Amino acid sequence: LLWTLLNPLLTSLVLWFVFITIFSARLPDGTQFAPYVLAGVLIVTFFTQGFNQAADSIAQGAGVLTKVYVPPQVFAFAGAIANAVNFLFGLVALAFISLITGDGISIEAPLTIFVILCMLMYVTGLGLMVAILYIRYDDTRNIFGILISFMMYLSPIFYPKEILSERMLTIINANPLTSYLDVFRHVFSNTGIATTSDWLFMTISSILFFIVGIRVFSRAWPKTVVML
Repeated sequence: LLWTLLNPLLTSLVLWFVFITIFSARLPDGTQFAPYVLAGVLIVTFFTQGFNQAADSIAQGAGVLTKVYVPPQVFAFAGAIANAVNFLFGLVALAFISLITGDGISIEAPLTIFVILCMLMYVTGLGLMVAILYIRYDDTRNIFGILISFMMYLSPIFYPKEILSERMLTIINANPLTSYLDVFRHVFSNTGIATTSDWLFMTISSILFFIVGIRVFSRAWPKTVVML
């Protein structure tokens, strides 16, 4: 429990210490840098760890699943939910930072639950799709590790979108994680701006990945079991 709280907090403090020498304590729009970057770290950590556990839980338990009948989707759900709980603990650290920096907590903070539900569907669906590849081709872990890192750098975790060019901003906004970041920052402590497009993109992408992930996994799993 203690490490769950300290991990995102210490990561954010390192980023804050490094980038405080480049940026001022506040972003160009006056937002405090510390709660801004911590919110980004929490969302990205939720995504990366939730995705990895959802995919790996099935791949690592494939041997058991062929002997005992348990719906394999349960393993993916469990991995995603475990990281949702970790994310809730991380909110304690974010709330503390937001309060001591003077930004405070928004009255819309309860909408964070909706962000969590969308992220649960997103990482579960994506994890189910990738789990099949993990089982059949073990090297795909390395490939997806690189892709996940690429998505992280294309997310405004520690830099404001205002400093980006129009072309780069279009690329950043096409990344689903950006909409999660914008909405979460807006509803929790008002350190970001969430447009209607952000809400729609977050909601639609989470539902789409969830449905497609379940369908793809359901069709591919019987063929994969035969190969084990």
